[in-house]
Amino acid sequence: MPPLDHEQLNRMLIELREGNADVLDEIYAVIGRRMFCLARGIVKSREDAEDVLQESFLKLARGARRYVAGTNAYALIMRIVRNTALDFLRRNKRAATEDLDEFFHLSDERYSPERREDALLLEAGLSTLTDAERRMIYYRYYLDLTVREIARETGMSKSAAARAVVHAEEKLKSYFARGTERGAQTL
Repeated sequence: MPPLDHEQLNRMLIELREGNADVLDEIYAVIGRRMFCLARGIVKSREDAEDVLQESFLKLARGARRYVAGTNAYALIMRIVRNTALDFLRRNKRAATEDLDEFFHLSDERYSPERREDALLLEAGLSTLTDAERRMIYYRYYLDLTVREIARETGMSKSAAARAVVHAEEKLKSYFARGTERGAQTL
C-alpha cells in the first residue's frame, strides 16, 4: 500500500465540497481498501462491509460542504466509516465488536517477503500491548487522529491522552529493541 498523501486527500475533499462528485472515485482509489478494512473489522462480514462503504461514501458526499480545508481529511473519512459501521450494527441489532486485533492484521500474502516479515513483527509487538494501549495506537496511527482528537474520542484530558499514546509507543519500541537484540545474538 503506497504511503498516504494527506494533502492529496485534503484537495479531494475540497473538490468534493465544491461539487465535483467525480472525485469520489479518486478517494476510493487512494484509501478505499483502508476504508473497507475498517468497516469489515467492525461488521465482520464482507457483504455488510460493502454496504457500509457505500453508505459512507454517500455520507461523505452529502457532508462535504461542511469540510474545513486543512483539517485531517483522512481522520474525517475514517471516522465516517467507523460511525457508519457502528450505526449499521445498531440498526441490525448486533453488538458492536470493535476487535482491534482485526484492524492490526497487517500481514498479507501479496506483500514482499521483507514487508510481510515486518508486518508480522509489528503484529507480534501489538499483541504484547493491553487493549487500552492498542486502542491508543489504533487511534493515533490507524485513524491518524491527533492527541486532541484522541482525548475527545476517549473522554480523557489532552495530557492523559498524550501520556497514554507515548506509553504505548514506548512499549512497542521496547519490544522491537528486544527483538532486534535477540536477532543480533543469533547471528
